[in-house]
Amino acid sequence: MARSKTPKKRSSKSSSKTGIDLNDPVKNAVVTTLTLIILGCIGALCPPAEDIAAKKENNSTFNVEHLNDITESGYLTKLFQIFNSETDLHAIHWKISFVLTLHLINSVRSSGGYWVNDIIGAVFKACGSSMMLSFINNDKILDWTFWKYVPYMIILWYIVNKNIPRTGINVWKVITDNVSNFVPLQRIMDLCSLYVNYSILQKAITKNLGGLEEKSLLYIPQFSKIMFIAVAVHCATDFFNQDGFNFSMSGCSETAERAVVVAFWIATKGLETLIPPIGNITGKVVGHVAHVGAGTDENTEITVKNVDHFAFLWIMILLNEIFGEFLAVKPHRMIMDFLNDFLL
Repeated sequence: MARSKTPKKRSSKSSSKTGIDLNDPVKNAVVTTLTLIILGCIGALCPPAEDIAAKKENNSTFNVEHLNDITESGYLTKLFQIFNSETDLHAIHWKISFVLTLHLINSVRSSGGYWVNDIIGAVFKACGSSMMLSFINNDKILDWTFWKYVPYMIILWYIVNKNIPRTGINVWKVITDNVSNFVPLQRIMDLCSLYVNYSILQKAITKNLGGLEEKSLLYIPQFSKIMFIAVAVHCATDFFNQDGFNFSMSGCSETAERAVVVAFWIATKGLETLIPPIGNITGKVVGHVAHVGAGTDENTEITVKNVDHFAFLWIMILLNEIFGEFLAVKPHRMIMDFLNDFLL
């Protein structure tokens, strides 16, 4: 009787998992960076500013003009311009940006409970900072901005958590199962959520910068006001949810720390009003990373660069989120050490 043949082993190539090893920190950081840059080049998601007015006449599919001059001031801001884009995904049916859409998707995952409770929880998670800012500003509840996002959240909640009727197919699971082999999708969504909440923090600080003209007690009363509001807004989801208010913080979380650093930096114009020699240095750094054109100084009538401290801080936060684990020295830690040593 002839001996049966031993089954051949399958080729390791055919059995290996397709995609990129995103568990490797270096590869993950590189792919995340490239993905964000590419998203900022897609015309439908982020048309160049000069194209927006004439978008109907010049509807470019892919734009790289903003990447041409790497020596130009503000290059990093343009490099990650996907976060600066306020372009709606659809002019009529989906009037929110790509970044905001990913933020909402990141907030609507079901907890397995009653669907109404799910959606209410998602609203607090996605819009908690906005709701807290409106509460602090004493806005009428019907004027709170989160209302306009609720219809989108209901649609996205269904897409993310439910199957297509009679098919057993979940659209969002199909997307994530395929995209996540090549792109760290969850990390991208987390960065989008961070940016949305950071932009709300920006509004909160900008609206409450008054009073810094009076130098009383080294500006501590004014700093206290701004930092209190910044932490309350940026950490809203820690103590503001469908169960009510619970102002209890056992320690300084990373989110609270970020809010304090941003508030302190903006209030002092990058330490310019507190320590002028250091402020002159930080001003030059900020001006190179994120200047926004030129203006005229009211006192000297000399043309000067207008710098965007918020844009600068966002780039620093973004780079820290992507590459922070590879850095031995972190600027925000130095600022917090300064605050702990001299102010607290």
